[in-house]
Amino acid sequence: MPRTALRFTFALPDPDPVQQSDVFRAALEMAQFADTKGVDLISLDEHHSSGFGWSSNPILTGGMILASTKRIRVSVAAALGPLWDPIRLAEDLAVVDQVSGGRMSVTLGLGYRPVEYAAMGKDFGQRGKLMDQLLETLLKAWTGEPFDRNGTTVAITPRPLTQPHPFIMVGGSARATARRAVRFRLPLQIPDHLPDLLAHYEELCRAEGIEPVANMVAAHRPGMVILHEDPERAWSQLGKHLMWEAVEYGAWAADDMKSVMHVRGVTSVEDVRASGRYRVLTPEELLEELAEQGPEASVTLHPLVGGMPIDEAWKSVHLLTDEVIPRLQAQHLPGTDRAERSASTP
Repeated sequence: MPRTALRFTFALPDPDPVQQSDVFRAALEMAQFADTKGVDLISLDEHHSSGFGWSSNPILTGGMILASTKRIRVSVAAALGPLWDPIRLAEDLAVVDQVSGGRMSVTLGLGYRPVEYAAMGKDFGQRGKLMDQLLETLLKAWTGEPFDRNGTTVAITPRPLTQPHPFIMVGGSARATARRAVRFRLPLQIPDHLPDLLAHYEELCRAEGIEPVANMVAAHRPGMVILHEDPERAWSQLGKHLMWEAVEYGAWAADDMKSVMHVRGVTSVEDVRASGRYRVLTPEELLEELAEQGPEASVTLHPLVGGMPIDEAWKSVHLLTDEVIPRLQAQHLPGTDRAERSASTP
């Protein structure tokens, strides 16, 4: 069955504390609702010094979502690894893993904005070294055994529930990222459809005698989706919210960056629509797309994008849970395909 997800960034144009609180609480309520309706995943990421309230602590936010749900998973893609204190991150992820029963996965990325490193007092030029130090510390800490850290013997508790450690991936689009994933024996997350990078990673794994585990954006490069019964009206009335995020987020991307999420050079709603990264679909259109995509099919809704009115965001979520997911579930019930074939046989 296709994977369904909701993405939350919490970013708002000119946010004030009251409005931001409304968005945080709406997202938590949507996650709790989605948990009861068969949605698979909540997607979060991390940024700092945005000026827009962009998700600054996805581990904390994800932990709150997981503590108030029973089955839905949280994917942090990505947490900016070098900006975290390694011991603090090891402890935080161990606690979330314990509370959630192992329902959080975290992609650790380098990040690409020097301003974020400056805000955290970190050297952007040393980000690769900082990531290596982070990964080494995390993997030692989660064993529960004492180890040396800056000349002091340390050990963390609680140990994670998930063994040997919580599910983490190394994320990025450079060959150095693939080498890092292999060196630490961790899965690789590729943020765009880059078959050459995947092949390089698999070659490195074969040379080391390890099984490759990678997650790469599908060839059809699915974008962020809003569901609406009248897409033309939605683009006309609500397109400004999608355009705001596309413009602001796209401006952060470095020239050599490879990420499916960044839209460069857009100046109008029409540009955003033409990019295909932000899409407004009817439930029927989404179902048709998912059927065409086959085993890689997935959809990520971005209901609160760019200050979207909360009532409109709920309409999008309800179209997913009330119209799309029940039909997907019906299509994938055991024996359904066989029954349909029998019914259509003369």
